[in-house]
Amino acid sequence: MSKNFLPSNMLSGLSNPGPNASGELSEGALKEHSGFVYTVGNWYSVLSEWSGRYFVIAIIFAITLSYLLLLRTIMVVTYANFDKLSFGDGLSLFSVGLQFDVLVALCFVVPQLFHITIFSNRRVRGKTSRLLLDGAWIIAFLFLPFICIAEFIFFDEFQSRLNYIAFEYIVYPTEVCCNIWESYPLIDLIAIVGACGGSLWFLLRKNFHKRIATPMPWKRRYGFLVSCLTGMMILWSTIGADSRQISRDRVANECTWNGLYSFVYYAWTCRFEFKENYVTLDGSDSVQRLQQQVVGEGDKLKTGSTNPVDRIVDTDGPKQNFNVVLILEESLGSDFVGVLCDGRKLTPHFDELTRKGILFDNFYATGNRTARALEAVLTSMPPIPTESILKRDHSDRVFTLANVLAKRGYERLFMTGGRGLFDGVRSFMKANGFNHFIEQSDFKDPLFANAWGVSDEDLFRKALGELDNLHGTGNPFFATILTVSNHRPYTYPEGRIPNKEQTRENAVKYADWALGYFFREAQSHDFYRNTIFIVMGDHGARVSGSQLFPMSSYRVPVLMIQPNGKDQGTRCNTLACLLDIAPTIMGRLGGDYRSVFFGYDALLADPKKGRAVMQHNHDVALLDSQNRMVVLGFGKSAEGFELDQTNHQLEQKESPDSDMLQNAVSLFQSAFELYYSDRWFPGSG
Repeated sequence: MSKNFLPSNMLSGLSNPGPNASGELSEGALKEHSGFVYTVGNWYSVLSEWSGRYFVIAIIFAITLSYLLLLRTIMVVTYANFDKLSFGDGLSLFSVGLQFDVLVALCFVVPQLFHITIFSNRRVRGKTSRLLLDGAWIIAFLFLPFICIAEFIFFDEFQSRLNYIAFEYIVYPTEVCCNIWESYPLIDLIAIVGACGGSLWFLLRKNFHKRIATPMPWKRRYGFLVSCLTGMMILWSTIGADSRQISRDRVANECTWNGLYSFVYYAWTCRFEFKENYVTLDGSDSVQRLQQQVVGEGDKLKTGSTNPVDRIVDTDGPKQNFNVVLILEESLGSDFVGVLCDGRKLTPHFDELTRKGILFDNFYATGNRTARALEAVLTSMPPIPTESILKRDHSDRVFTLANVLAKRGYERLFMTGGRGLFDGVRSFMKANGFNHFIEQSDFKDPLFANAWGVSDEDLFRKALGELDNLHGTGNPFFATILTVSNHRPYTYPEGRIPNKEQTRENAVKYADWALGYFFREAQSHDFYRNTIFIVMGDHGARVSGSQLFPMSSYRVPVLMIQPNGKDQGTRCNTLACLLDIAPTIMGRLGGDYRSVFFGYDALLADPKKGRAVMQHNHDVALLDSQNRMVVLGFGKSAEGFELDQTNHQLEQKESPDSDMLQNAVSLFQSAFELYYSDRWFPGSG
């Protein structure tokens, strides 16, 4: 048998494949190397010639995937907890993420795909077509780095891909654009976007135009189009929002999916039918469980009412028409407060005020947005998934604490340092019980203002005058004051605190200083001695942590200061949430009142029966005083957890408690149905 059974070109390479004594490749190795390069180059040339103008789409597709992969990698490295992320979870994160990215990248090139497919060989080379393609390419190459930078900034703030918050913020460009301008080096970011996008466009456009001009038969053109659309349909039908749940680590799950996909998903599912997407109960079972949880032993249900919890509440106390001043401090979570075990000394004035009143140290916000706090505090309604009712279309007649106090002859004032347009605050308050409204435009020559409105001290200074005016009417008054300073870009007037840096901690210090200023000044005003003050955080600073439901971000301080120093220096440990603010206030005012509130008087409730309701994106939850938690999710999911109060970590259980699950369903299902059937307001009976 001949020894030369291999081709001669391969034999020559094998005879001396390595470098020679001088370190240079041998003649055989050079031939083999050049042959490989030639083969690859030949295949590339054949493929690019065969694909013609669609090779442009392939390049843009590949660049898009590269950007998205780089963004995901940076997010994982920056934010993921590698102690909790196993190797298998990491593989799932990137493999599922790749599917999302491929789908988004295909959607990204679809407009150009249709353009070069539908246009004939002659028309696609025309001047108009070239201008359209040039415009599409420059927009695409500028958009890619822009969306990556914007999404990274959003993730840094909310620990989430683009969600319904991003969708909502588009409606308010004034606050958002000014906030970005004041918070980030926008000129540098624009330069980076321009350099990345402009360079790609400049380097590739001539080659793109050359390839676009390549004539192709129509059958091949439409074959490419159909193939791409088929791939999109397959990916669209095989992956969804649930696909990102690759672990119990919330941040890792957020890193898994794609920001553009999540943006469209949240925009599409922002409003939906509760019964079609969540676990529900039969109507009679839901009503029965609702009444068991909401109606107290001494309450008297109103017969003939369309609202099953429409009732007269007897507080068992004498009627006292104290003034009420409710102060919602922007983003003041419990983890900033010194008396709640924070050691950074950020809130000395709030800490000092706790000696004059009752500190509620086991309160939870119902959501992570100010609009959520306002709806909970004023309506005592459980949060409907996704957006607040302040911006929904059935909110022109909702029963609020202001409506209750209007029946008692109270003046009702709402004050905010920001614009009333934002989050629908002005329209909601004016339609639902408030007869006085003050917003940013009502402040003449404020000392300081930023993207979100006037400074807290400007707000409190004007509030003192407004409260004096209300006191002068001879009627009791209810005033709700919403601050805005403790918010990115974290700017504030100079000279109030020793620090000048734009940090969250310094913004908290300034907000606390302004609160101290208000109370020092208020003590010398006539209204002070007959006023109940409630100071509370509207929500935590940000959604943080790796949990599917980030509990530490929901704890907020609540302080109530009553006239004559009643109960000063005391604490209430009962588990409660912002739904309980209105009933607790009414308990201090005494007498009886008509109510459809879902909350209870936190000072009179049995601590063993405490509960808190919360919302996070599409999830809603019920927590009880035994630290059990039920989370209802989109897609009719229901999960059970146990909360560790020492570190606020959630341990998932095999299944939720059945009785607690049904209680949770009845609360949220009833809130949705009553709101959308316009039955939240008590009847005329």
